[in-house]
Amino acid sequence: MRADADTATTGAAASEASVSSSRPPTPRPPASGRVARNRARRSDEFLRAALAIVVDQGFEALTMARLAQEVDTAIGSVYRYYASKDHLLLAVQTSAVEKLTATFAASVPPVVEAVSERLPEEDRHLVELAVSGRWFVATADVLPEEVRLFQMVSARRTSALAPGGGDSLIPTVLGFLAPIVERIDAATAAGTITDGVALGRAVLWLTALGGVLEADDLEHYLPAVLGGGRLARQLSLDLLTGWGADRAALARIDAAVDEVVATEPLVRAPEG
Repeated sequence: MRADADTATTGAAASEASVSSSRPPTPRPPASGRVARNRARRSDEFLRAALAIVVDQGFEALTMARLAQEVDTAIGSVYRYYASKDHLLLAVQTSAVEKLTATFAASVPPVVEAVSERLPEEDRHLVELAVSGRWFVATADVLPEEVRLFQMVSARRTSALAPGGGDSLIPTVLGFLAPIVERIDAATAAGTITDGVALGRAVLWLTALGGVLEADDLEHYLPAVLGGGRLARQLSLDLLTGWGADRAALARIDAAVDEVVATEPLVRAPEG
C-alpha cells in the first residue's frame, strides 16, 4: 500500500510539473442536483484552503501536495478539480476578486442611499465616491484574506501566474473596477472632480488604499496614527480632494457616513 501511495504521489507531482499552460482545462460536462452541489462545496473548500495558504505563507508555498495535506485528501482529488498549480492560483485569485465585486454591489448602493437622504442632492456624485472608498477600507476587516490577496497581487512586480495567465484574470479584475470607474466618470461629467483617466484613478485609489492598510500592522508602535483604517480613510479623502473634490463637502459626507454606519453595516454579504 505504501509503495502504491508513493507511486501515485510521484506520478501526480510529475503531472504538476508537466502542465505549464495557464489556460483553463476543458470543462467537464455540467453536473446537476446533489452531485453539482457536492462538487461546488468541495471546490469552495479547496479554494478557501488555498487562499489561506497564499495569504499566510505566500504564493510559492501553495502546491498541489500542500493543499491536499491541508484539506486531508489525496493529491489526486485536487487534480480532479485543478489541472495544475497555475490553474489553482488563477481560480483562487478569480474567486477572491469576484467575492469583492459581489460584496461591493451588495454594500455600497444602500449606504449611498442612506447617506444621500441626509445631504443636498448636489453631493450625490461625491457621496458615491466617498462611500466607495470607505467600503474598501472597511472590507479589510470583514474580508481580510480577500483584501490581503488583492494587496499581494498589486504589490508584485511580476505575476504569480505563468506567462499568459493574467489574460484570464484581467476581465475579472476589470469587472471589479468597473463600478468604481463608472462613479469616477459620473463625478467627472458632473464637474464634481476634475478631468482624468477614470481607470487609472481607480487603480491608483485601490492600490494606494491597500498599501496604506498594510501599515495598520504597525499600530502597536504608532497607535496615534495607525489602526482601524484611519490613515487609509484620510488617504481616500486626500485623493478625492487632489482630484478637485470640495473638502468641506467631503467632510460633511464623511460625517454622514459615520452616522449611517453606526446603525447599519457598511460591508454586507451578497445574497445567495
